[in-house]
Amino acid sequence: MPTSRSKERLKSTQEILKKESTAPINPTPNSPQVTPINPTPIPNSPQAIASFIPSEYIANDLFSDSSKLPQTSKSDADKAIKAISEKRETLRIIGANLQLNTDAYKVGSLNEKMNQAAISYQIDGINSQSKMVALEGANINLQIAQSKLSQAQEKLNHQNIELLGLQSETPLRQRYWEAKLSLIESRISQVELAKFTLDSKIGAIEAEAENID
Repeated sequence: MPTSRSKERLKSTQEILKKESTAPINPTPNSPQVTPINPTPIPNSPQAIASFIPSEYIANDLFSDSSKLPQTSKSDADKAIKAISEKRETLRIIGANLQLNTDAYKVGSLNEKMNQAAISYQIDGINSQSKMVALEGANINLQIAQSKLSQAQEKLNHQNIELLGLQSETPLRQRYWEAKLSLIESRISQVELAKFTLDSKIGAIEAEAENID
């Protein structure tokens, strides 16, 4: 057990240390300048941050109840610890739900990406069908052009056949007209001969008539 004299010495020593710790420091000429450091408050902080400053609650007198800490009974402390522990369990549930919601949003994001991929797939399918329709239309147009070409070819064949017929008919027509011209010339010769004969007979008759006179 400490004696009264040792208690007094310890108490006086604590008072001296307390005075020295609270007394301002006077720097010597050769000592470096001390710059006081003040904590900078966080700007636009959404809420005040609770801080525990030990120097405000230490027991300056180690032999008495000198701390400024509030007194709490064991039963109240047990209740508070239990309540805090239950609140921490609540926070654990909240954290699990937050993680669950985060995972749900991640899966939802994957679902949206899948939907976008499905839409792109459908768009590509529609574009492919459109190109297939255009290809079928081009094939139909090609068949129409081929049909028109075949019709034109048949018409050309008909024209060529008709041309061959006309070409074969040309010498026959030439012979026909030559014969017709020959016949006309022959008839003209016969008419001229008959006219000459008739003129001769008329001349002879007139001569005989003149002799009779």
